[in-house]
Amino acid sequence: MKKFFTLLTTFALATATYAQDYVFTDQQGNVLEDGATIERTETEDDGFGGSFIPGHLYVKNNADNAGKQVAIVTEISEISNGALQLCFPVNCQSYSEAGTNETAEKASIAVGEQKDLQTEWLFESEGQCIVTYKIKAYQSLASEVVRTLTVKYKYGNSQQVWWGYVSTNTSGNSVGTSTAETYHCAIFIPGNHAIAGGKTIHAIRFGLVAPNAIDAKVWVASSLPSSITAQSTLQYENVPASQLGNENIEVSLTTPVTIPAGGAYVGYSFTIKNNATQQDNYPVLTAGADAPNALLLRTDQMNWGDFNGYGFGSLLLHVLLDGEFADNVATAADFGPAYAVLGGSTTAKVDVMNGGSTPISSIDYTITTDGVASAEQHVNLTSPIVFNTTGTINVTIPADETTGQKNKTLNITKVNGQNNANANLAANFTLYTLKKLIDRNVVVEQFTGTGCGWCPRGHVGMEKMRANFGDRFIGIAIHQYSQQAQDAMYIAPAKYAKHGLQGAPSCRLDRGAEADPYYGYSNDILDDFREEMEIPALAEVSVSGTLNTEKTKVEAKAKTTALFDGTYNLEFVLVADGLKGTGTGWAQANYYSSAYASQTGITKASLPDDLKHLYDTGATFYPTFNDVAIASSYTSSKNQVPALTLTAETEEETTFTLTMPTYTKLKNAIDIEQVYVVALLVNAQGKIVNAAKQQITVADPSGIENVNTATNSEQTASYTLDGRRVQTMQKGLNIVRMANGKTIKVIQK
Repeated sequence: MKKFFTLLTTFALATATYAQDYVFTDQQGNVLEDGATIERTETEDDGFGGSFIPGHLYVKNNADNAGKQVAIVTEISEISNGALQLCFPVNCQSYSEAGTNETAEKASIAVGEQKDLQTEWLFESEGQCIVTYKIKAYQSLASEVVRTLTVKYKYGNSQQVWWGYVSTNTSGNSVGTSTAETYHCAIFIPGNHAIAGGKTIHAIRFGLVAPNAIDAKVWVASSLPSSITAQSTLQYENVPASQLGNENIEVSLTTPVTIPAGGAYVGYSFTIKNNATQQDNYPVLTAGADAPNALLLRTDQMNWGDFNGYGFGSLLLHVLLDGEFADNVATAADFGPAYAVLGGSTTAKVDVMNGGSTPISSIDYTITTDGVASAEQHVNLTSPIVFNTTGTINVTIPADETTGQKNKTLNITKVNGQNNANANLAANFTLYTLKKLIDRNVVVEQFTGTGCGWCPRGHVGMEKMRANFGDRFIGIAIHQYSQQAQDAMYIAPAKYAKHGLQGAPSCRLDRGAEADPYYGYSNDILDDFREEMEIPALAEVSVSGTLNTEKTKVEAKAKTTALFDGTYNLEFVLVADGLKGTGTGWAQANYYSSAYASQTGITKASLPDDLKHLYDTGATFYPTFNDVAIASSYTSSKNQVPALTLTAETEEETTFTLTMPTYTKLKNAIDIEQVYVVALLVNAQGKIVNAAKQQITVADPSGIENVNTATNSEQTASYTLDGRRVQTMQKGLNIVRMANGKTIKVIQK
């Protein structure tokens, strides 16, 4: 084995030395790197009323090559028009089509001599010609390609740009199956895409940092392949193993591919040979927001699927496109809803994508309502939006003359003072014109469980929101990741609303898009919470709950007042704080622990400050659990509270009886003073429009909580809710101070 290695090394060195015998040089004698790609764009007059682009290429003999001769091979991968001419060593040859050719004559070149290839592109119109030149050295009948150089001749406005569904070159998320298997990852580019349609793909850039990734390939195909072969793709290239391990791997296509009318799938494939690290478990890098056609995945265990809408973002993949790109092209994304008070206006943040080569520094727009367009409004941007990136602009939207809901469109009519090429692509939004603004509490439903090793991150995120936003935060931790045998707080799916959350930890804010309960949609859940909290509510909600003497039932009562007529669903949930225990059912798995460091690659220094304590915690630990859903108004996957038909500005009262948990481990861990009732008002689209949370009170047949006769538990004073001391308790809710200093809430019937 050692001998074989030595021979292989010797052979490689000999080949490398031979490859330096002949080199390509430019006019100044500078050696051009083997395998390099250069561009030629300068034209010269041919003296007959036409022009051409010269190659200015030479072959130089760098060593004593007695008995050797060279020929030149041309591989034309693309030629828009005209012909490529090559005069080597003397006679000229002309090629007008893609293909591979070799000069019929060979040249003997003296040591140190530079021989001009006399090559040029004789263009007829705008376009390009891409040629790979190869030096082929002959000794007797034996020959060897010893040097390669690619030249891109370009004339006119045709240009090359990197494009993808994400504008960044850095990943934000990682996706995977936690299994050592083969992955295929792709995007789809429609043939009529506003930017990429009809353009030619010259290279693919993607990210792959998993240390145990092998057999990587990039490819272009007209349909999604199950394996990467010449038959299943339009073009594919093997990725050298030396290029793996970073987020910006660029691979040129030997034969560029023009996106056909039916569109093209562009992707990369690889195999994880050993899922020893976190990067191997989650090797697919994504960034930005979800988008159609932007994240297509297949593995050995899973058929092709479009993961738009899962909150993973878009595949970190770009293509190098060549062609003519229009200018002054802006597209606004759908947004909203927006809210304005009668007689006023509101400012909406609108995402605008630049599909033109010139950065966008200003736009003009109109707003269309019931088919009538408003006057144009002008916006100057503080930060220009460059090609293929999305920026956020602020637009002013006036309230309608009457309260209500209106569907509208926003049209960008001008870009940088010029007509917008995409003026016909309007952004849709809904405007609510309100009599008043109502603050909205934000509900965060988290999918979690004790067997989920990453879920401690979610616990920290929930506590951050509780600490920062107080009563405006309504947390509901849904323990469904692990079964009851492993998780004492398990709540059956049939006993809670369908949340659609798959991976843990994950969450939804007011039943919006799926997010991470710590990182949110991009970096920090607190940022996303603030944005959600700024959205006004369309209804006022209050709630109360009374526990019966047997502590088995809670009578929940909600009062709702909507700003608009409509049909809503009202859901009730009981949540508990301070749950803890020992033994089975209370041990929380913790993958952030140093015990897993060799598998996850996590170091304490790499963790955010508020997660560092988890590194020093064991592989399992016994935390105190808050915001835990212990009961709801759902039975057999159906909400048992009848739907509400609300009349604008009319208060509606609804009562419902919730059943306390009977599972012994959970029941014994519940502190009645840390149980809360939550009311969720849900619109027809399934979004929570507002919610309320209140600590439950305890009632008994005499109207007073069970009070021990011990001296230190005797009643010493009674107060009304507004703080007035009374001699006897009033009808309704009272605050009672006991002799032991404890304060309780008592309902007097």
